[in-house]
Amino acid sequence: MAIIKQLITTSGPLLAYLGAMPLARMIPFRSRSAPPLLDGPVQRTVDFPAVQPPAAPYAWPRSHILSGDPVQTATYIYTSPDGLFAAGIWTCAVGKFRIDFGRAEFIQILEGEVIVTDAEGTARTYRAGDAFVTPKGFSGTWDVIAPIKKHFTWYGSGE
Repeated sequence: MAIIKQLITTSGPLLAYLGAMPLARMIPFRSRSAPPLLDGPVQRTVDFPAVQPPAAPYAWPRSHILSGDPVQTATYIYTSPDGLFAAGIWTCAVGKFRIDFGRAEFIQILEGEVIVTDAEGTARTYRAGDAFVTPKGFSGTWDVIAPIKKHFTWYGSGE
């Protein structure tokens, strides 16, 4: 009697599992083929270079600079054919400036430190290894404490 009781007790969870599992997945020799590749021109991945290619420095308009000399560079690694998506590497020297984002941007800090303050005065400090998204319509300041290098991707028309 004890053996029957033990079988009933332990088989309940197993039977429940088997009842919930589709029968087709239990057949090990049954395999499905991969879906076909998309038709159209060959597309390849685009790698970010280990070393940033040379880029011409540029400066913020004087009316936007609050302190320092935040000279920047931007290297676009990829831009979509419609111009609505881009990815690249951006650098900025020490300084504080006013910024308004006309499109959503994902940012991954590679080097340096920056304090990002929004229009309401909420400040966040970001350092190497940190990642964040700045939504379209963000208005505030960037205070670059140590020279910044970031990977970025943005999406939008930039209006």
